[in-house]
Amino acid sequence: MSILIVEDNPVNARLLALMLNAQGYQTVVSRNGKEGLTAMAGIADLQLIITDYMMPEMDGLEFIVKVRALPAFRHLPILVASAHADLETVKRVQGIQCEGFLVKPIDKQQLIKRVEGLVRSQSVVLCSKFKTMEKLDIGLEDYDDLLNTFTTQLSAIIPIVVLEQDDSEEPISKNLSRLLKGLAESAVMLGAEKFIRLYSKVMEGGRLLRSHCPALLMVIQELELMLLAYARSSSNSVAKADTALPPLL
Repeated sequence: MSILIVEDNPVNARLLALMLNAQGYQTVVSRNGKEGLTAMAGIADLQLIITDYMMPEMDGLEFIVKVRALPAFRHLPILVASAHADLETVKRVQGIQCEGFLVKPIDKQQLIKRVEGLVRSQSVVLCSKFKTMEKLDIGLEDYDDLLNTFTTQLSAIIPIVVLEQDDSEEPISKNLSRLLKGLAESAVMLGAEKFIRLYSKVMEGGRLLRSHCPALLMVIQELELMLLAYARSSSNSVAKADTALPPLL
């Protein structure tokens, strides 16, 4: 899981990298927006960008505009960091498609809170969407269509799981078994790893039981909520960090 830091001040860049590395994140540092655009192509699992506001050659705002022009990165979370927290600067940042504003000197706890919220909202339910798009050889629009179809599939199965759940060792109905198998196939395709792991575990016994339904229901509902939140954030010009849901992987 990688984070791109775009910062021309080497001390600030190093401090950001140290704080993020301590939390288990991989970091790549670029000195300006122009270098940042070049670096993005070589980062296999880019989850977030933190960019300075004022930089030589290409500043943070121009950099963000160019990132958003790339279809594969249109919804990649971006945080802007600046020592200038005046109203005009904040308004300029809010006028572009980014997820938040960090005031320098950056507070470590605030940084980690914002980063974790954005990373969770972006990819914890599903594998990196960029990896999935590459694997399936599809664009962002087709990817979002697949997620919408998957969300519909989840919503349709929830009431059936609710009806069949109890603490008995009785097998679930053939209909629910068929629906869950189809859901698992979709989950593998889209990288919904928590559901895949749970489904594989309960299937180790060779059949699905009614007593398995509560755990399956919880994961399915979490997944549905996350996908609905993703759909809402994708429809907004500026996604909100506080819409992040808990990690589901």
